[in-house]
Amino acid sequence: MANTYLSRTFSNATNRKKWTISLWLKRGAISGDLPIVSGDSSVNKIHFLNSNNTLDIVQWSGSYQYRLRTSRVFRDTSAWYHLVIAVDTTLSTADNRVRLYVNGVEETSFADRTNPSQNFDTSWNDSNVNLIGKEGSNYFDGSMSHFHFCDGTALAPTVFGSTDSTTGEWKINTSPSFTLGNNGFTILKDGNTITDQSTNSNNWSLGGGTLT
Repeated sequence: MANTYLSRTFSNATNRKKWTISLWLKRGAISGDLPIVSGDSSVNKIHFLNSNNTLDIVQWSGSYQYRLRTSRVFRDTSAWYHLVIAVDTTLSTADNRVRLYVNGVEETSFADRTNPSQNFDTSWNDSNVNLIGKEGSNYFDGSMSHFHFCDGTALAPTVFGSTDSTTGEWKINTSPSFTLGNNGFTILKDGNTITDQSTNSNNWSLGGGTLT
């Protein structure tokens, strides 16, 4: 996916305060800024940051409106990571408004953390162009699979995976059950299908490159 990305403009900006992204990914490149998703109405993205390989969730508009940059790094190009980003800016506890889970475990140690204000409207899930695998001139390099989006609820990682009782390994739930909401979708399920495989028909388009 070194120059490949997906694009969709949602017809309506529905719930920008509460949403969940769940996906499995494997890194290809070990350097550079590797965007996973972005919204183009401001600098809003989830990405592996430059050469230090931390995971960064950020929205910027003159200053950080929110940011979670992990302390630990993610250098393994052979393993699949399961990421869940659960957002609910209506919550009174600031640290609960944006939560990041990696392989079922919540990240709690951050090199940089700025929480969104209460009831903040994020620029992801708005009616501008939303992108997967691209932000500016940067592209994600690697593989993605089982990309789910829930519009309207901040979900736990246990909706999308579980711990194997024998091996202790975090494993995928291939058919998670959750309320989709208006803009919810499921793509890249067991292949390169960008046709929404949920009941919503929120299909994505290939913005550039070749999806394999």
